[in-house]
Amino acid sequence: MDDEIDLRDIFRILWKRRLLIIGVFAIAVLMAGVISFTMPSVYRVSSIVALGNFEDPVYTTQASAKSIMLSDQFLIGILQQLPNSTINDFQKFKKSVKVESVKDSDRLIEISVETPDRREGKIAVEKMVLLYADLSENSYNKYKKILSDQLATTQERLDILNSEINQARSALQNIQKTSGSYAVESEISFSRALDRLSSMEGQRSALIDRGLDLQKQLELLRHLEVVQPTGEPASPIGPRRVLMVAISGMLGLMVGIFAAFLLEGLGGRIND
Repeated sequence: MDDEIDLRDIFRILWKRRLLIIGVFAIAVLMAGVISFTMPSVYRVSSIVALGNFEDPVYTTQASAKSIMLSDQFLIGILQQLPNSTINDFQKFKKSVKVESVKDSDRLIEISVETPDRREGKIAVEKMVLLYADLSENSYNKYKKILSDQLATTQERLDILNSEINQARSALQNIQKTSGSYAVESEISFSRALDRLSSMEGQRSALIDRGLDLQKQLELLRHLEVVQPTGEPASPIGPRRVLMVAISGMLGLMVGIFAAFLLEGLGGRIND
């Protein structure tokens, strides 16, 4: 019975203070709507790049790339290339930049900028990719030159060895022609020449394998590559206006109900 009376009292208070509750709710929704629609839209501009596979951990590992791209020196260089940007905007710009590893990949990284200006965000991401590529290009070219020089040296040694093998084969043929007069000496010379030829053939095979391996490394060698180009996003990621209005409405409703019961309680005490 007490529970039924309490429930009736609750509904009575809510109905009695309905204008207060509705008023607080309406004010909260209106304020949230005004604030959310006066806030500028925020866009997320991003690009995915594949790091180079040349032998330099400074520019080819995700952790190192992230450290370089988020460094103050790197970001200041980017900010100075953006139109209508000053050094005073640095902290704001730094907070808007994110460099993250792509899941299940050890070479892919995603570079993104959150900004109200889509065009400026696109320029910023593209500049970051170009600047990092420029920084790593010298190291990439050095490693490529090392492989090219090793391939050239291997080819040169192979040419010399081929010439020596041809000479050794000619010597074997000459020994076979003159083996009649000096049979024992010719047999010894033939055996030595044959061993030498066999050794050179083994070296030749190793040099060919080495050359093929270097050639394959050069073909597979990659610098920084853009996997997903930068584009201007069609829709903003924030502010989430509908969510803001909904949450403000719920809070306003709760505050209105609380205020209704508070006023009812204070009124009862005053009457007592």
